[in-house]
Amino acid sequence: MATEDTQALLDRYFQLMGRGDDFSACCTTDVTWTTFDDGTQVRGREPVRNLIEALHGKMHDAQTRKLVCADDGAYLEGDCADASGRSQERLAYCVAYDVADGQITAMRFYGAVGR
Repeated sequence: MATEDTQALLDRYFQLMGRGDDFSACCTTDVTWTTFDDGTQVRGREPVRNLIEALHGKMHDAQTRKLVCADDGAYLEGDCADASGRSQERLAYCVAYDVADGQITAMRFYGAVGR
């Protein structure tokens, strides 16, 4: 995929998510999600979508800092308030997206959000 195609895919993904529509339509049927801080691994559109929705429920005042797209992937950096109340500091996170043939094939999450 060209970088412009990756950007268009991620734009569509976030537009669907922002409207409350099924953003998993942008993913392959066997898409994977890996959370590196706790080792969680999920496979499949519905399970990955459900995990992302649950994670977003724990991400208060989330802000995207940077989205960088390339031919075969994208990286999103952001932060959010600590919903646990343990800290006043914002929690940083990064999501790496692998893309191929116009769909997201894998997502990897780095950060302490949701602990």
